[in-house]
Amino acid sequence: MRYLIAPDKFKGTLSAQEVGRIVAEVVREQDGEALVDILPIADGGEGTAALLAVQLGAQPRSMDTVDALGRPLSAQYFVSGGEAFFDMSAASGLWQIAKDERQPLRSNTYGTGVIIRKLIEEGLAPISVGLGGSATVDAGIGIAAALGYKFRDAAGRLLEPFPVHFADIASIERSSLNKTPQVVGLADVETRLLGQTGAIYTFGPQKGLSPEQVESLDRDLAKFVHLIERELGVNHAAVPRSGAAGGLGYGIMTFLDGHLVSGFAVVAERLKLKERIAAADIVITGEGKLDSQSLQGKGPFGVAAAAKAAGKPVWAIAGTIEQHPAMESYFDRTVTLVGDEITLETALAEPEETLRKRAASFWT
Repeated sequence: MRYLIAPDKFKGTLSAQEVGRIVAEVVREQDGEALVDILPIADGGEGTAALLAVQLGAQPRSMDTVDALGRPLSAQYFVSGGEAFFDMSAASGLWQIAKDERQPLRSNTYGTGVIIRKLIEEGLAPISVGLGGSATVDAGIGIAAALGYKFRDAAGRLLEPFPVHFADIASIERSSLNKTPQVVGLADVETRLLGQTGAIYTFGPQKGLSPEQVESLDRDLAKFVHLIERELGVNHAAVPRSGAAGGLGYGIMTFLDGHLVSGFAVVAERLKLKERIAAADIVITGEGKLDSQSLQGKGPFGVAAAAKAAGKPVWAIAGTIEQHPAMESYFDRTVTLVGDEITLETALAEPEETLRKRAASFWT
Protein backbone atom coordinates (compact mmCIF):
# COMPACT_ATOMS: atom_id res chain seq x y z
CA MET A 1 0.00 0.00 0.00
CA ARG A 2 1.29 3.47 -0.90
CA TYR A 3 0.69 6.21 1.67
CA LEU A 4 1.07 9.95 1.22
CA ILE A 5 1.47 11.65 4.60
CA ALA A 6 0.77 15.36 4.13
CA PRO A 7 0.23 17.05 7.51
CA ASP A 8 0.31 20.67 8.61
CA LYS A 9 1.85 21.62 11.95
CA PHE A 10 0.23 20.90 15.29
CA LYS A 11 0.53 24.48 16.47
CA GLY A 12 2.55 24.94 19.62
CA THR A 13 3.71 21.33 19.83
CA LEU A 14 4.92 19.65 16.63
CA SER A 15 6.08 20.96 13.27
CA ALA A 16 4.63 19.54 10.06
CA GLN A 17 7.94 17.77 9.48
CA GLU A 18 7.81 16.15 12.93
CA VAL A 19 4.20 15.06 12.46
CA GLY A 20 5.06 13.53 9.10
CA ARG A 21 7.99 11.61 10.54
CA ILE A 22 6.03 10.24 13.51
CA VAL A 23 3.00 9.19 11.47
CA ALA A 24 5.27 7.56 8.88
CA GLU A 25 6.91 5.47 11.60
CA VAL A 26 3.48 4.33 12.80
CA VAL A 27 2.38 3.49 9.25
CA ARG A 28 5.45 1.29 8.74
CA GLU A 29 4.84 -0.44 12.08
CA GLN A 30 1.22 -1.19 11.17
CA ASP A 31 1.78 -2.07 7.51
CA GLY A 32 5.02 -3.93 6.89
CA GLU A 33 4.70 -3.50 3.12
CA ALA A 34 3.91 0.21 3.21
CA LEU A 35 5.54 2.61 0.79
CA VAL A 36 5.55 6.03 2.43
CA ASP A 37 5.86 9.50 0.90
CA ILE A 38 6.16 12.30 3.48
CA LEU A 39 5.08 15.75 2.31
CA PRO A 40 4.80 18.37 5.07
CA ILE A 41 2.43 21.15 4.03
CA ALA A 42 1.55 24.71 4.97
CA ASP A 43 -1.18 27.13 3.95
CA GLY A 44 0.18 30.63 4.45
CA GLY A 45 0.23 30.37 8.23
CA GLU A 46 3.28 30.15 10.46
CA GLY A 47 6.00 27.94 9.05
CA THR A 48 5.06 28.44 5.40
CA ALA A 49 8.26 30.25 4.45
CA ALA A 50 10.54 27.72 6.12
CA LEU A 51 8.71 24.82 4.51
CA LEU A 52 8.99 26.38 1.05
CA ALA A 53 12.64 27.14 1.71
CA VAL A 54 13.43 23.48 2.38
CA GLN A 55 11.55 22.31 -0.70
CA LEU A 56 13.01 24.97 -3.01
CA GLY A 57 16.53 25.02 -1.63
CA ALA A 58 16.24 28.70 -0.70
CA GLN A 59 18.91 30.49 1.28
CA PRO A 60 17.98 31.69 4.79
CA ARG A 61 18.90 35.24 5.73
CA SER A 62 18.03 37.53 8.61
CA MET A 63 17.63 41.24 9.25
CA ASP A 64 17.09 43.50 12.22
CA THR A 65 13.56 44.77 12.71
CA VAL A 66 11.02 45.08 15.55
CA ASP A 67 8.18 43.00 16.93
CA ALA A 68 4.54 44.08 17.18
CA LEU A 69 5.32 46.11 20.30
CA GLY A 70 8.34 47.83 18.74
CA ARG A 71 11.00 45.77 20.49
CA PRO A 72 14.16 44.93 18.50
CA LEU A 73 14.54 41.45 17.07
CA SER A 74 16.15 39.57 14.21
CA ALA A 75 13.71 38.10 11.68
CA GLN A 76 14.37 35.36 9.16
CA TYR A 77 13.53 35.49 5.48
CA PHE A 78 14.48 33.38 2.46
CA VAL A 79 15.80 34.09 -1.02
CA SER A 80 15.64 31.81 -4.05
CA GLY A 81 17.00 33.36 -7.22
CA GLY A 82 15.49 36.83 -7.30
CA GLU A 83 12.46 35.82 -5.24
CA ALA A 84 12.02 36.44 -1.51
CA PHE A 85 9.55 35.05 0.97
CA PHE A 86 8.97 35.23 4.70
CA ASP A 87 6.26 34.81 7.33
CA MET A 88 4.89 38.04 8.76
CA SER A 89 4.91 36.28 12.13
CA ALA A 90 8.72 36.35 12.00
CA ALA A 91 8.42 40.01 12.96
CA SER A 92 4.82 40.64 14.01
CA GLY A 93 3.80 37.25 15.39
CA LEU A 94 1.62 36.54 18.39
CA TRP A 95 4.03 33.83 19.49
CA GLN A 96 6.57 36.51 20.39
CA ILE A 97 4.22 38.37 22.74
CA ALA A 98 3.55 36.95 26.20
CA LYS A 99 -0.13 36.73 27.07
CA ASP A 100 0.13 39.40 29.74
CA GLU A 101 1.93 41.73 27.30
CA ARG A 102 -0.67 41.72 24.54
CA GLN A 103 -1.85 45.19 23.57
CA PRO A 104 -3.60 44.83 20.20
CA LEU A 105 -4.70 48.47 20.12
CA ARG A 106 -1.06 49.54 20.39
CA SER A 107 0.56 46.79 18.34
CA ASN A 108 1.31 47.00 14.65
CA THR A 109 3.00 45.47 11.62
CA TYR A 110 5.75 48.07 11.35
CA GLY A 111 8.39 45.35 11.74
CA THR A 112 6.90 43.43 8.82
CA GLY A 113 6.98 46.64 6.80
CA VAL A 114 10.68 47.10 7.56
CA ILE A 115 11.38 43.69 6.01
CA ILE A 116 9.24 44.40 2.94
CA ARG A 117 10.88 47.78 2.37
CA LYS A 118 14.39 46.33 2.52
CA LEU A 119 13.48 43.53 0.12
CA ILE A 120 12.00 46.08 -2.30
CA GLU A 121 15.14 48.21 -2.05
CA GLU A 122 17.26 45.13 -2.79
CA GLY A 123 15.27 44.61 -5.99
CA LEU A 124 13.87 41.22 -5.01
CA ALA A 125 10.60 40.18 -6.64
CA PRO A 126 8.16 38.74 -6.15
CA ILE A 127 8.02 39.08 -2.38
CA SER A 128 5.70 36.48 -0.85
CA VAL A 129 4.44 37.06 2.68
CA GLY A 130 2.83 34.33 4.79
CA LEU A 131 -0.21 35.86 6.48
CA GLY A 132 -0.71 33.88 9.66
CA GLY A 133 -0.04 33.97 13.38
CA SER A 134 -0.16 37.75 13.71
CA ALA A 135 -0.28 39.66 17.00
CA THR A 136 -1.94 42.56 15.22
CA VAL A 137 -5.28 43.94 14.08
CA ASP A 138 -3.87 47.04 12.39
CA ALA A 139 -5.10 46.53 8.79
CA GLY A 140 -1.53 47.08 7.63
CA ILE A 141 -1.15 50.63 8.95
CA GLY A 142 2.17 49.55 10.44
CA ILE A 143 3.63 48.39 7.13
CA ALA A 144 2.37 51.62 5.58
CA ALA A 145 4.34 53.66 8.12
CA ALA A 146 7.47 51.62 7.44
CA LEU A 147 7.05 52.33 3.74
CA GLY A 148 6.85 56.07 4.40
CA TYR A 149 3.12 56.78 4.70
CA LYS A 150 2.17 59.35 7.32
CA PHE A 151 -1.14 59.63 9.15
CA ARG A 152 -2.32 62.93 10.66
CA ASP A 153 -5.27 64.04 12.76
CA ALA A 154 -7.57 66.99 12.02
CA ALA A 155 -5.06 69.42 13.58
CA GLY A 156 -2.26 68.11 11.38
CA ARG A 157 -0.50 66.25 14.17
CA LEU A 158 1.39 63.11 13.20
CA LEU A 159 -0.22 59.99 14.68
CA GLU A 160 1.55 56.80 15.61
CA PRO A 161 0.45 53.92 13.34
CA PHE A 162 -1.65 52.02 15.85
CA PRO A 163 -5.27 50.79 15.66
CA VAL A 164 -6.16 52.98 18.64
CA HIS A 165 -5.87 55.96 16.26
CA PHE A 166 -8.06 54.66 13.41
CA ALA A 167 -10.90 57.06 14.24
CA ASP A 168 -8.54 60.04 14.70
CA ILE A 169 -6.87 59.89 11.29
CA ALA A 170 -8.03 62.77 9.09
CA SER A 171 -5.43 62.79 6.31
CA ILE A 172 -2.84 60.52 4.72
CA GLU A 173 0.48 61.43 3.14
CA ARG A 174 1.59 58.94 0.52
CA SER A 175 4.91 57.16 0.57
CA SER A 176 7.72 58.51 -1.60
CA LEU A 177 9.01 55.00 -2.24
CA ASN A 178 9.50 55.04 -5.99
CA LYS A 179 10.01 51.36 -6.70
CA THR A 180 7.02 49.32 -7.82
CA PRO A 181 6.99 46.18 -5.67
CA GLN A 182 5.51 42.80 -6.47
CA VAL A 183 4.12 41.69 -3.14
CA VAL A 184 1.93 38.62 -2.73
CA GLY A 185 0.07 37.78 0.48
CA LEU A 186 -0.30 34.04 1.14
CA ALA A 187 -3.50 33.67 3.15
CA ASP A 188 -4.88 30.69 5.04
CA VAL A 189 -8.38 32.16 5.50
CA GLU A 190 -11.00 33.78 3.26
CA THR A 191 -11.97 36.33 5.93
CA ARG A 192 -12.83 39.84 4.77
CA LEU A 193 -11.85 42.97 6.66
CA LEU A 194 -15.03 44.32 8.25
CA GLY A 195 -18.17 43.17 10.02
CA GLN A 196 -19.09 40.34 12.35
CA THR A 197 -17.37 37.77 10.14
CA GLY A 198 -14.41 40.08 9.50
CA ALA A 199 -10.90 40.41 10.87
CA ILE A 200 -11.63 42.22 14.13
CA TYR A 201 -14.56 40.06 15.25
CA THR A 202 -12.88 36.83 14.13
CA PHE A 203 -9.31 37.34 15.33
CA GLY A 204 -9.48 40.22 17.82
CA PRO A 205 -10.42 38.17 20.90
CA GLN A 206 -7.50 35.76 20.53
CA LYS A 207 -5.15 38.75 20.39
CA GLY A 208 -6.51 40.27 23.56
CA LEU A 209 -9.48 42.47 22.59
CA SER A 210 -12.52 42.54 24.87
CA PRO A 211 -16.00 42.25 23.32
CA GLU A 212 -16.47 46.01 23.77
CA GLN A 213 -13.13 46.73 22.10
CA VAL A 214 -13.99 44.43 19.21
CA GLU A 215 -17.19 46.32 18.48
CA SER A 216 -15.64 49.78 18.74
CA LEU A 217 -12.49 48.89 16.78
CA ASP A 218 -14.47 47.40 13.91
CA ARG A 219 -16.48 50.62 13.79
CA ASP A 220 -13.32 52.75 13.86
CA LEU A 221 -11.71 50.61 11.17
CA ALA A 222 -14.73 51.15 8.92
CA LYS A 223 -14.16 54.91 9.24
CA PHE A 224 -10.49 54.44 8.36
CA VAL A 225 -11.44 52.41 5.29
CA HIS A 226 -13.75 55.20 4.10
CA LEU A 227 -10.96 57.74 4.62
CA ILE A 228 -8.56 55.60 2.59
CA GLU A 229 -11.11 55.36 -0.20
CA ARG A 230 -11.40 59.15 -0.21
CA GLU A 231 -7.66 59.85 0.07
CA LEU A 232 -6.15 57.00 -1.95
CA GLY A 233 -9.05 56.04 -4.20
CA VAL A 234 -9.13 52.33 -3.30
CA ASN A 235 -11.36 50.12 -1.18
CA HIS A 236 -10.33 46.49 -0.80
CA ALA A 237 -12.26 45.78 2.41
CA ALA A 238 -14.70 43.38 0.74
CA VAL A 239 -12.03 41.34 -1.02
CA PRO A 240 -11.75 37.75 0.25
CA ARG A 241 -8.61 37.27 2.38
CA SER A 242 -8.36 41.02 3.10
CA GLY A 243 -8.92 40.21 6.78
CA ALA A 244 -6.03 37.74 6.97
CA ALA A 245 -3.41 38.43 9.65
CA GLY A 246 -5.55 41.05 11.38
CA GLY A 247 -6.21 42.90 8.13
CA LEU A 248 -2.66 42.80 6.79
CA GLY A 249 -4.10 41.34 3.60
CA TYR A 250 -6.00 44.59 3.15
CA GLY A 251 -2.85 46.56 3.91
CA ILE A 252 -0.82 44.73 1.28
CA MET A 253 -3.43 45.50 -1.36
CA THR A 254 -3.93 49.10 -0.25
CA PHE A 255 -0.42 50.34 0.49
CA LEU A 256 1.64 48.09 -1.80
CA ASP A 257 -0.77 47.45 -4.66
CA GLY A 258 -0.16 43.79 -3.94
CA HIS A 259 -2.52 40.87 -4.32
CA LEU A 260 -3.71 37.97 -2.19
CA VAL A 261 -3.75 34.28 -3.01
CA SER A 262 -4.49 31.02 -1.25
CA GLY A 263 -1.34 30.07 0.61
CA PHE A 264 -2.27 26.42 0.31
CA ALA A 265 -2.68 26.66 -3.47
CA VAL A 266 0.80 28.13 -3.81
CA VAL A 267 2.34 25.47 -1.57
CA ALA A 268 0.45 22.67 -3.34
CA GLU A 269 1.68 23.82 -6.73
CA ARG A 270 5.28 24.27 -5.61
CA LEU A 271 5.33 20.86 -3.92
CA LYS A 272 3.53 19.06 -6.77
CA LEU A 273 0.82 17.81 -4.44
CA LYS A 274 -1.52 16.52 -7.16
CA GLU A 275 1.19 14.35 -8.68
CA ARG A 276 2.07 12.89 -5.31
CA ILE A 277 -1.58 12.21 -4.49
CA ALA A 278 -1.93 10.42 -7.82
CA ALA A 279 0.88 8.07 -6.82
CA ALA A 280 -0.72 7.18 -3.46
CA ASP A 281 -3.39 4.69 -2.40
CA ILE A 282 -4.20 6.42 0.91
CA VAL A 283 -3.66 10.05 1.91
CA ILE A 284 -3.14 10.98 5.57
CA THR A 285 -3.34 14.61 6.68
CA GLY A 286 -4.01 16.60 9.83
CA GLU A 287 -3.24 19.59 12.03
CA GLY A 288 -3.69 20.71 15.60
CA LYS A 289 -7.37 21.53 15.25
CA LEU A 290 -9.90 20.85 12.50
CA ASP A 291 -12.92 23.14 12.70
CA SER A 292 -15.24 25.27 10.60
CA GLN A 293 -12.51 27.90 10.15
CA SER A 294 -10.33 25.20 8.61
CA LEU A 295 -12.79 25.07 5.72
CA GLN A 296 -11.73 28.57 4.66
CA GLY A 297 -8.42 27.51 3.19
CA LYS A 298 -6.49 25.52 5.77
CA GLY A 299 -4.06 22.90 4.52
CA PRO A 300 -5.72 19.61 5.54
CA PHE A 301 -8.96 20.50 3.78
CA GLY A 302 -7.00 21.46 0.68
CA VAL A 303 -5.23 18.11 0.77
CA ALA A 304 -8.52 16.29 1.29
CA ALA A 305 -10.25 18.13 -1.57
CA ALA A 306 -7.41 17.29 -3.95
CA ALA A 307 -7.38 13.66 -2.82
CA LYS A 308 -11.15 13.32 -3.19
CA ALA A 309 -10.94 14.78 -6.69
CA ALA A 310 -8.44 12.03 -7.48
CA GLY A 311 -10.66 9.35 -5.92
CA LYS A 312 -8.30 8.60 -3.04
CA PRO A 313 -9.40 7.86 0.55
CA VAL A 314 -8.34 10.43 3.15
CA TRP A 315 -7.55 9.88 6.81
CA ALA A 316 -7.24 12.83 9.17
CA ILE A 317 -5.64 13.12 12.59
CA ALA A 318 -5.91 16.23 14.75
CA GLY A 319 -5.72 17.35 18.33
CA THR A 320 -9.45 18.03 18.26
CA ILE A 321 -12.07 17.84 15.50
CA GLU A 322 -15.19 19.97 15.56
CA GLN A 323 -18.48 18.31 14.68
CA HIS A 324 -19.32 19.61 11.23
CA PRO A 325 -21.14 18.05 8.23
CA ALA A 326 -18.12 18.67 6.01
CA MET A 327 -15.90 16.41 8.07
CA GLU A 328 -17.57 13.23 6.84
CA SER A 329 -17.58 14.39 3.23
CA TYR A 330 -13.86 15.19 3.29
CA PHE A 331 -12.44 12.48 5.55
CA ASP A 332 -13.00 8.73 5.44
CA ARG A 333 -11.43 8.14 8.85
CA THR A 334 -10.69 10.59 11.64
CA VAL A 335 -8.69 10.28 14.84
CA THR A 336 -8.26 12.86 17.60
CA LEU A 337 -5.43 13.10 20.08
CA VAL A 338 -7.77 14.29 22.82
CA GLY A 339 -10.30 11.69 23.99
CA ASP A 340 -10.31 8.04 25.05
CA GLU A 341 -8.86 9.04 28.44
CA ILE A 342 -6.23 11.32 26.88
CA THR A 343 -6.71 14.85 28.18
CA LEU A 344 -5.76 18.07 26.43
CA GLU A 345 -3.11 18.62 29.08
CA THR A 346 -1.54 15.23 28.34
CA ALA A 347 -1.63 15.79 24.59
CA LEU A 348 0.15 19.13 24.98
CA ALA A 349 2.70 17.84 27.47
CA GLU A 350 3.49 14.62 25.57
CA PRO A 351 2.69 15.43 21.92
CA GLU A 352 4.97 12.90 20.22
CA GLU A 353 3.96 9.97 22.40
CA THR A 354 0.28 10.90 22.11
CA LEU A 355 0.42 11.28 18.33
CA ARG A 356 2.19 7.95 17.97
CA LYS A 357 -0.36 6.18 20.16
CA ARG A 358 -3.42 7.71 18.53
CA ALA A 359 -2.21 7.33 14.93
CA ALA A 360 -2.05 3.58 15.47
CA SER A 361 -5.81 3.59 16.10
CA PHE A 362 -6.42 4.08 12.36
CA TRP A 363 -5.86 0.33 12.14
CA THR A 364 -8.04 -0.72 15.11
